[in-house]
Amino acid sequence: MAHILIVNNAERGIREFAEPIEKIIEGKGSTCVFIEYEDCLNADFKLYDGVVMTGSPQGDDIVEHHSPFFWWIKNCKVPVFGICAGHHITGYIYGAEILRSIESESGDFQVELLKEDPILKGISSTIKVRQMHNDSITLPKDFVLLGSSKNCKNQLMKHKQRPVYTAQFHPEYYNHDLIGNFISICDNYSD
Repeated sequence: MAHILIVNNAERGIREFAEPIEKIIEGKGSTCVFIEYEDCLNADFKLYDGVVMTGSPQGDDIVEHHSPFFWWIKNCKVPVFGICAGHHITGYIYGAEILRSIESESGDFQVELLKEDPILKGISSTIKVRQMHNDSITLPKDFVLLGSSKNCKNQLMKHKQRPVYTAQFHPEYYNHDLIGNFISICDNYSD
């Protein structure tokens, strides 16, 4: 049973993206706790089996503001899963270009999965996803592309050497198995 840290990327007290993730994690038999993104600087990540970074409300151009709180990602010893804003922040820290309002999406779209990976175990090659983003990112050089769509190229990526995953879309809507598979990765991971 994994113990997961959920980092809320919305402003303090706004938990619209964090609470559904909490329900999924607890529904899979694991436990979790929340912290706000500003509290990352004081977090002891060794206390957790994994970290999920949430999205934030559409239109929040937060990457430059939030990134100083997230440099720990490069040295984190547990698996990390960044969602939407977490995807942008992770990409930015690893050198991705932020694409402002070029690949914007709002609503339900199809994403094609491109490679086999433990986070995709048991998931079909094309999935319906919920999108709510103005910004998107290019693929950083240290990452491989796991999912793409015709509207937005970088939908799902993984670090080449470490268990760091990010999704442009919101798996807390239709893709609970991605979060469940991430929990399994956390359960089986040893640094």
